[in-house]
Amino acid sequence: MRWRLAVALLTPLILAAGCDSGSHQRAEALPTAVPWIASKPPQVRERSPAPSRCRASDLRAPKQVRFVPRLQGGVALVPLRNIGDRPCRLTGRPSVIFVKSGGPVQVQKPFPTTPSGFPETTYPASTLSALRPGESGDVTIAWTNWCDPAVKGKPHVPPKALRITLSGGRGSLDMDYNAVAPCVDPGAPTTIGISVFQPNLIPRGRPWTSAFVRASIPRQPIHGRRGGILRFRVALTNGSSETVRFDRCPAFAQQLVPAGRVEAFLLNCRAAHPIRPGKSLAFAMRLRVPRQAPLGPNGLFWELDPFGGQAPQAHARVMVER
Repeated sequence: MRWRLAVALLTPLILAAGCDSGSHQRAEALPTAVPWIASKPPQVRERSPAPSRCRASDLRAPKQVRFVPRLQGGVALVPLRNIGDRPCRLTGRPSVIFVKSGGPVQVQKPFPTTPSGFPETTYPASTLSALRPGESGDVTIAWTNWCDPAVKGKPHVPPKALRITLSGGRGSLDMDYNAVAPCVDPGAPTTIGISVFQPNLIPRGRPWTSAFVRASIPRQPIHGRRGGILRFRVALTNGSSETVRFDRCPAFAQQLVPAGRVEAFLLNCRAAHPIRPGKSLAFAMRLRVPRQAPLGPNGLFWELDPFGGQAPQAHARVMVER
């Protein structure tokens, strides 16, 4: 499974790139753009809750949980896939222990979910209320300070499994793991951080088009207000020898960083005309500026076909005002 990058780590790169592109503003009038529509692709539409909660017997865990280094321990994103024949609810926070006879005291505590970073797009939160067969819900697990002293004359034995237990007596799943957290403080218990279940990343399918298409955002920097609607345009230019058609309507993803989340919408394909080789077509865009967005420079990421070819991409510098 791909590791999700925290959006904050990307911000300096976004802002630096945005500042560079902002130095090339165009003074000429913009052409008429295809109007905006607030239509969501089916992958991100909200769902109604399923009647029953998921049980451990409905789920399949990975054969091995793979921890990656984090501070003085490790962290892992664990997908649980619905292998049943109907949707079920996979919500809340499970419990996690490392199965061992004896060993150090294990303390569980809440832990944040793993954020996604552009261009990754996740299913909506309501997906977990109706997890369909074949779909997964994820839980983040952090492990620190495993101090298990060896007993003289006996071999040192690590835990035999990581066990995830669902609340409400709905069963548990055991799985292998790839590493043991180091001993940092022999006088302290081992700590296991556990997130609530979170939606999985939306998988990619076949690209929307085989043509080479470029995307650009004119008139930078774009100006917006906290809590307001940011209005901008994206121009798609056909750089190939074939005509770009909108018979299959692609989605697009956009994100204002560092405070915004990745959002996905459909292009207004009904109002779009084919783009001949060397020609361009502009689309009107809208994005709500979070109330907690920092004042001054922000970064805007935009991408066409996030569930397919994930191209083209464009970025812009956004000036947020009060």
